[in-house]
Amino acid sequence: MDLFAYPVSLVMKFWHWALSFVVDPDSGIAWVGSVLLLVVTVRLLLMRSMWRQQYSMRKMAQLAPKMKELQLKYAGRKSPEDRQAQAKEMQELYSGAGVNPAAGCLPLLVQIPVFLGLYYVLLNFSPPGKSIEEASTMTNGAFQPEQVASFLNAEIFGVPLASYIRMPQEVMESLHPGLQQSDILMLAVPLFVLAGIATFINMWNSFRRQKAAKAAEQAAIAQVEAEDRAGGPFVDGEVVEIDGEKPATAADAESEGGSTAADRRDGTAGTPGTPATAGAAGAGAAGKPQDFQSMAESMTESMNQSMKIMMYLFPFFPIVGAYFFNFPIAIGLYWLTNNIWTAVQSHFFMERLEKELPMSSREGLPPSAFM
Repeated sequence: MDLFAYPVSLVMKFWHWALSFVVDPDSGIAWVGSVLLLVVTVRLLLMRSMWRQQYSMRKMAQLAPKMKELQLKYAGRKSPEDRQAQAKEMQELYSGAGVNPAAGCLPLLVQIPVFLGLYYVLLNFSPPGKSIEEASTMTNGAFQPEQVASFLNAEIFGVPLASYIRMPQEVMESLHPGLQQSDILMLAVPLFVLAGIATFINMWNSFRRQKAAKAAEQAAIAQVEAEDRAGGPFVDGEVVEIDGEKPATAADAESEGGSTAADRRDGTAGTPGTPATAGAAGAGAAGKPQDFQSMAESMTESMNQSMKIMMYLFPFFPIVGAYFFNFPIAIGLYWLTNNIWTAVQSHFFMERLEKELPMSSREGLPPSAFM
């Protein structure tokens, strides 16, 4: 845990030192400021990777119709050579668009150790089983004993930053004479409840955008399938003529007892009296290879289900942690500030994405904003 805690404490120590030129270094303002500026530092360092994550997800959504076209192109072609050719074209499609499916992992992988490091540092300002006097003589990450003592004396609204809900009475007395659990509750309960609400709002917005993206993606794919069955693209509800000839429609194919353009291309013939849509759907289901795209769709669906569950459970984590895991007041400040930053950043990212990758019927689907 020291591997995570030391860098976090070093950043906090820097900002506490910088703020000491403006305010009293032993004041709650200096220590609260160091926690808030830690959030700012981490999020600024991650901003570029988060933008690339959102941009990449937007581009991946745009590619959904083209990926469907590839699936239709290779429907019914199951030879190893055809599968390799399809996989190669899909990889080229992703590469050409500059899409990196792993781009979304970095921000989360960085924020988790930061939170764990911060939790470890803040908890060890007043470690369990140690008196305040003993804690004041110990180091904590990059903090020296005199800085540890300074933090332990720092307060916000008369409540020590190092205090937590289930702090033993004797520890409260040594930390701040006359401090009662009710004093801590009056600050901790609203703080951690607000942190939970902010977490829910961000996760709800993320889930809502993902749901909208899925609906738009399905609509775009449905249009590709309809054009495939009709033998050409639609413009104002009509099939575009190719070289002066209007492509055969499903009705034409049935009246002639022949096959649709899509059936002929895929090597399947239509059956009189059987809707072309059913034939196309059956061919797609039978000939769909287990390629990267199908795996990605399966993973996305699984992630959406997991995220829906997390959306209702995760917001309770700061509240549960405040009681069962002795989250100090300073952790609540970090959690709330981090979620406020997420909400504001997501808003500006969405506005920029709408300008750079505007929506249309076939592309420009809304990205996820969960960070």
